[in-house]
Amino acid sequence: MKKLIEKYSTKPIGLFKTLFITFFAGYIPFALIHIALNLSGVIPVNFNDKPIYGFQGALFILLYTPLVALLFTITIWIYFMIGNLFLRLLKKLFL
Repeated sequence: MKKLIEKYSTKPIGLFKTLFITFFAGYIPFALIHIALNLSGVIPVNFNDKPIYGFQGALFILLYTPLVALLFTITIWIYFMIGNLFLRLLKKLFL
């Protein structure tokens, strides 16, 4: 247990950047598929309860892809930092 706490209680460097790049790269294939389906008129982009097709829909997808990756990154980073804080408190209490 001591090795586990010591190994994972250090604050990571560059975690936010790593998470953002990972989520952004993971979301790109889905965004490209959605763009292709949107341009062909199969799946719309719903904006203000209005279906949008074509280049305007593709533009919305391109603009919202980094935003979605950023929201995922912030959420996961907060959870990670809470867990890291808990491990550092355990380290101070028991080691």
